Amino acid sequence: MAAAEAQMPFIKNLASSDRKLRTQSLATLQTYLSSRTGLPAADALKLWTGLYYALWMTDRPRPQQALAADLANLVLDVPAACAAPLASGFWGVLSRQWASIDALRMDKFLLLVRRAFAAQVRFARGRAWAGEQVDRMLDVWRRLAFDADDEDGVSLGLRLHVLDLWVDELEREKALGPAGDGEEEEEDDVAARDEWVRRVGDMVDALRASPVKSVRNRASESYADERLPWGDEGE
Repeated sequence: MAAAEAQMPFIKNLASSDRKLRTQSLATLQTYLSSRTGLPAADALKLWTGLYYALWMTDRPRPQQALAADLANLVLDVPAACAAPLASGFWGVLSRQWASIDALRMDKFLLLVRRAFAAQVRFARGRAWAGEQVDRMLDVWRRLAFDADDEDGVSLGLRLHVLDLWVDELEREKALGPAGDGEEEEEDDVAARDEWVRRVGDMVDALRASPVKSVRNRASESYADERLPWGDEGE
């Protein structure tokens, strides 16, 4: 945390009890990230380590909820080429720290993961569900959120939480079902969206063969959700 704060001292102010200072610090962080032309993996990890501790130190429900949403949405503030590295830093730090989160702080980090996953879905939606940057984001999920190859690479608790929330957040972010009221989707957009959903589903499908029983069961339950395009196809 000290290294991250030394490079970006405004991070610690995100946990301030002073709302004005928090707002100013967030604006500074957004400006800092939007000006980046690249984001090396080491820098993304340092950044998210600092942001993790900023949320760790934030008291009271409303500031916690606001900061969780603001941090999750940073992936939408950076240049597109920096989004996947930033997301990779997020998942890497959360997985590394998950086992050390105490019960009193767990709720705000569960919320952060939910908000971050949703923001990363919105990132794909904003790019019509396809393209190089969308592929890179899916690769981050494959390696870190839905990792089926290295069972020690992702914290078990984090993995189970993602399996609990992914269908809900896909539905909430309009990746499932018809377009919302007053919205129309071109046939090509619907096809791209459905293909993107199936690619996410393939990651969950792979986890149905996990050697970890809780992961295997949770993956099977969520993969069979009737809201998914294949949900009524049976096992």
